[in-house]
Amino acid sequence: MISQQGKAMGEDTQLLVSVVIISYNGRKYLAHCLDSVLDQDFPREQYEVILVDNASQDGSADFVEQNYPAVRVLRLDHNYGPSVAMQRALPHLKGRYFAAINQDVTAHRRWLAELVGVITAEPQAGIVESNMILSQWPEYNELQRDAPVQRAYVCDLTPLGVHDFHVVAVTPNSPPIPVLSAYCAGFIMNPRIIEKLGYFVDPGLFAYFDDIDLGLRLNAAGYKVLLAPRSLVYHDTEWHFKWNMRSVRRAFWSTRNMILVFYKVSYTSEFLRLLPQLLVGKLVKAGQHARSPVAKVALALAGTPLLLVGLAAALVKMPGYRELRRITLSHRVMPRGWLVDRLRNADWQPDQTVWAGRSAVVGG
Repeated sequence: MISQQGKAMGEDTQLLVSVVIISYNGRKYLAHCLDSVLDQDFPREQYEVILVDNASQDGSADFVEQNYPAVRVLRLDHNYGPSVAMQRALPHLKGRYFAAINQDVTAHRRWLAELVGVITAEPQAGIVESNMILSQWPEYNELQRDAPVQRAYVCDLTPLGVHDFHVVAVTPNSPPIPVLSAYCAGFIMNPRIIEKLGYFVDPGLFAYFDDIDLGLRLNAAGYKVLLAPRSLVYHDTEWHFKWNMRSVRRAFWSTRNMILVFYKVSYTSEFLRLLPQLLVGKLVKAGQHARSPVAKVALALAGTPLLLVGLAAALVKMPGYRELRRITLSHRVMPRGWLVDRLRNADWQPDQTVWAGRSAVVGG
């Protein structure tokens, strides 16, 4: 039970934060990630570092045990996906707060201090996420771990219900930024708020839309999801679009999971109002990977069959989601129509300059 897991954290210990890295066949990333996490502008005695290994086959767990004695390793017997692995880690953590960072991330030296500063100042914050620099953006190449942060890449749900980025300037006085989704390449959470949602993670989502699911449920329950603009991570993620089986699987699962997530957090009348714009949003998102208008339309049309298959899979799955939906709606305090209105009246649009250097790779 989540309540039992939450109570296990922070009891009889002076540790403020447990930092967790979920690993799956990520040995090539782990040295950069762990070196940056262990070298933080934050008192070392106030945080622990735990690697949770999802049954990697590349020796990740052995590598960490042999080279990073300060890091505790928890080995799982199966690849449970990132969210379920986090849930399984909770009973083993000693910190009052639970932070996590992707295995393919390098953290700025102020990463943890900025997250802690926001979540301790915001008692209603369930999750605080980091400002994330992807590998195609100019700041990534320099990997400045000590320099002041000047721009925040804010990832949130667009008016069409898909996540995208917009850019805001950052100053030493920039406040945390409220968001709907929790884009969790680096974040900190308050487990005492998470346990009030009825359940932590939805194991049926595995790896796609699980963080957005958590962010929407927190918002619906009246809690805050915030982005800390000066808490910076560099995310070494694949950003070129390749038309292959991996991208096909990703498109299918993300579509199916998106529909299920919005279904869980919405009453039926709301869901029916949201569904058309969600489907349009997925097609627009597919076209984003191309530069020319013709190529954008071609990619959107190519994605239509996958969209329909994902929709059908979600509809088949919905009867099995009745209990999770009941729990989600029983913890919701926001009035009817809040999410429809929030998306419709979003005061931002995706920043096209973010993807200016992006190119599609067909085939591969």
